[in-house]
Amino acid sequence: MKNLLGSFLLLLLLNPCFAQYNFYFGNIHAHSGYSDGNKDSTTSGSSRPADNYSYAKNSYHFDFLGISEHNHYQAGMKSVNDYHAGLYQADTSNEDGSFVCLYGMEWGVISNGGHVIIYGVDSLIGWDTLPDNITPGYDIYCYKYDYAGLWRILNTKPGCFATLAHPDTYDYDSLNQRNYNNDPDLAITGVAVRSGAAFSVSTDYTDSPPTASESFFKKMLAKGYRVAPTIDHDNHYTTFGRTNMTRTVVLAQALVRDSILDAYREMRFYASDDWNAQLNFTVNGNYMGSDVLSFNNSSIDISINDADAGDDVSKIDLYYGVPGSGTNATRLVTVNGISSMNYVHPTSAGESFYYYAKVTQTDGDILWSAPVWISRTGILPVNIITFSGRASGEKIRTEWLVAEETGISFYTVEKSIDGQGYSGIGTIPASNVSGITYHFDDPDPQDGLQFYRLKQVGRDGAVKYSQIITVHYKKKLITFTSLYPDPVKTILYYKLNSTIRGNITVRIYAGEGRLLQQDQQTLQQGENNFSTNVNNLPAGYYYLLLYLSGRRIAETAFIKQ
Repeated sequence: MKNLLGSFLLLLLLNPCFAQYNFYFGNIHAHSGYSDGNKDSTTSGSSRPADNYSYAKNSYHFDFLGISEHNHYQAGMKSVNDYHAGLYQADTSNEDGSFVCLYGMEWGVISNGGHVIIYGVDSLIGWDTLPDNITPGYDIYCYKYDYAGLWRILNTKPGCFATLAHPDTYDYDSLNQRNYNNDPDLAITGVAVRSGAAFSVSTDYTDSPPTASESFFKKMLAKGYRVAPTIDHDNHYTTFGRTNMTRTVVLAQALVRDSILDAYREMRFYASDDWNAQLNFTVNGNYMGSDVLSFNNSSIDISINDADAGDDVSKIDLYYGVPGSGTNATRLVTVNGISSMNYVHPTSAGESFYYYAKVTQTDGDILWSAPVWISRTGILPVNIITFSGRASGEKIRTEWLVAEETGISFYTVEKSIDGQGYSGIGTIPASNVSGITYHFDDPDPQDGLQFYRLKQVGRDGAVKYSQIITVHYKKKLITFTSLYPDPVKTILYYKLNSTIRGNITVRIYAGEGRLLQQDQQTLQQGENNFSTNVNNLPAGYYYLLLYLSGRRIAETAFIKQ
């Protein structure tokens, strides 16, 4: 459940609880033969959730799958026993550290209704009586048009969350036409901005992204709801992860079920047309999905990393709006042709805003971040006008501009790699000259997000802190130094230099993105020499990927003769 209590937000402000997150790509809207999915079961051989998890594990850039069965008899759910069997199969198919399997339901009807994706409930919510006119087709009763009742039920289930599938204007009992209501806000964490194609049979990732529909998402934000954007696949055939490259991307500490579910509950996710684009979006050092109080102006940091050639950033649109105003968010600023930016939005005590980013790549792919909600409270005076950071070679340069500088002794740059605890990494004496710009280079940036703040110390010992900024640094953990022969016939040899050590998984995917083989290797710091037998692979183009603890750390390609 979302916690919107002000006291909790203040606690987060005074003692922020962040962690360094990884990016995991997947989808939680799909169906098995237990409702109306796997329509090709006679040819695919897949009909159970377990079959579909097995299929999805071999899909490219796909880390988790949620099967969300339709909850009622008319849509194929024949018995509550099937729902409980699906929960069991998700448990037994789940492979924390490798692939996460989830099971839930799609509640509701299309006609004058609207579909709700639900996870974290171990009981089937429904309204059916089965054809014997005796047996109920549900564990928990809720009439099919009673959305108010549904939200109340979900809010009694700790740890559950809901997202809105392919929403239409008057869905969910005209939720977007009514005044804000706390019950659905506590239950709903996501709204689909793309969905489908539900009945595609493509399995080579070539479908174009479905038409975007952002209006419901925008209006929910304007009403005051705390929701984030998702992308649904709504698979009804055996295509899991392979119809196109769209994904919902979660920021989680590890590829384990609890972490993935926690990311959905906390709205720490974004919608992406691209299957491996990494988007960082923070406001005053708070990750996307956060709802916090702030003593400072809104310092907004955006960065995008995509390893694929040609997937450069065309533009970044930063949106902002006022929660509960009824007015849709508008563009605050647009920047073109760069993959990172910092923007400071001046705010005043008593103002509240939400911010989100919309990133467009040069190939037309779009990424939508989850918002960050900021409530400005009080004024914490500080002499620092701007504070920013950027990657510069193998260092990160921090810079700050000060206004009137009188009675200041020194500035200390403090750093955190998880946002929990800060330590000083350098001190700059104050010049006590107004309008001066300072800089300090962090010589040892880590892979991922770095959090920085300035500690300003006066001659009288008084201490003031700047807002927190974040800088995303992509550290080269592994470098392939050679791969031969290429093309290869039997044994592929490859050498690489590594700055890390650990047990890694080596996977080979076909050019269309299907996992063909994998093995384990032990990675040492320094030079590593590996080989793999590819004799059984047919001639073609292949990807070689390295994973550490479920995280993709390196990738290259080769040709098999």
